[in-house]
Amino acid sequence: MEKYQRNQYALGIFIAVILAITFVPQVNSFWEEHFVNPIQSDACEADDFDCDKTGAKYNIYNTITYGLCFFLFFTIINELLEYGKIVIDDKFIFNSIPLLILGGVVRVLEDADSFEPPVQYIMISPLIYGTITGIALFFIALGVWLSKCDLPSKTKAVGLISFAIGSYGLWWYFAPGEWIHPASWSLIVLSAAALIAEFLRSKPLKDPIMFFGIASTLLVILAYLNLSQNNLVNPEMIWDTIFLAGILTSLIWLLSWFISNHGIPNIMFVMLFILFSFNLYLVKEAQNSSTIIMLMSVGAIISLMGSFTFHHTKWMPAAHMLNPLYLTLYFGHFIDGSATYLGIDKYGYVEKHVLPTWFIDTFGTAIVMLPLKFLVVTGVIIALENEEQEEDQKQMISLLILFLLALGLGPGTRDILRIMFGT
Repeated sequence: MEKYQRNQYALGIFIAVILAITFVPQVNSFWEEHFVNPIQSDACEADDFDCDKTGAKYNIYNTITYGLCFFLFFTIINELLEYGKIVIDDKFIFNSIPLLILGGVVRVLEDADSFEPPVQYIMISPLIYGTITGIALFFIALGVWLSKCDLPSKTKAVGLISFAIGSYGLWWYFAPGEWIHPASWSLIVLSAAALIAEFLRSKPLKDPIMFFGIASTLLVILAYLNLSQNNLVNPEMIWDTIFLAGILTSLIWLLSWFISNHGIPNIMFVMLFILFSFNLYLVKEAQNSSTIIMLMSVGAIISLMGSFTFHHTKWMPAAHMLNPLYLTLYFGHFIDGSATYLGIDKYGYVEKHVLPTWFIDTFGTAIVMLPLKFLVVTGVIIALENEEQEEDQKQMISLLILFLLALGLGPGTRDILRIMFGT
């Protein structure tokens, strides 16, 4: 009953806001200035014609509103999945990763001017989160229907193949821009169907989560093939970002294992390691500094070895960080932080969000995003592990982790591909 009452209140507030925007001139003007104009300005950044980009950045009003909408959206999605009896566990989250990557790829397709209004507007953040969620719900609903349908497996497979090829054929015929030919897409769909039939048989038709993961992966392949028709400008960006995010995630895994099995690294040596590393960062571009760089590097290495050699007592809660799901969450956000750091400090891009911009301006470098990502993700994990989880709360907590992963991996993928293709 409480859920229905909450939904009624939310619907009432939504209707009131729509009416105010429509009939109150002051509200309509505020809405266009702080919400509509930023989206339209962002949409025309990749176009050939001139446009006013003064509203392209996020502002305090739409940032707060998007946060509230995120919470409401999160609640509604949780209730819909509960209604469909879909269990959100580690398997569901890992099968959702292709769809999270799809958000970044589609966003770069929009940057490359592959869409036109009004479709273009729903491919821009934050509206793209709703678009990707809608696609996810469609795949899940289709998977649930297939698992319950009494039709023969061959009939289902033929129907799915026909739908996948035919729907893209219609899109290719009517959509503007240069999209890959339906013959190429048909080859991919038929090859995937043959591989699935050989190795998985009819399992995806009986498992909605597996079907969801496979369908999302095919959609990612389709989106990336269309994007790959553009020229590569900075191909090294993807490897630099993955390497940096992988090193940081591996370091967290190593520290978590060491702390839970041996002990906390010596604090004084850790502080020395941080100071040596920071000074190494400061002098790396100075002329005639090879000797200083060598000394700072040796000092950092000795400090790191000392921190592990003269360790303190064990801290068993650190073992929670060894959870593959949490490590994936770290990796996704380090992808975002690394892409932001490299994009701003190396390639001259600009941060559009309010809070990260303040931190970057304050510290004078975007590398500050990496420790910030670590602190935020660690704080979330500690809060989740310290709270006693009842059985009916586990699904909502898993959904929260999925949303948090989307907020890292999606924008991070977009930043990497945008710099790679120079869009």
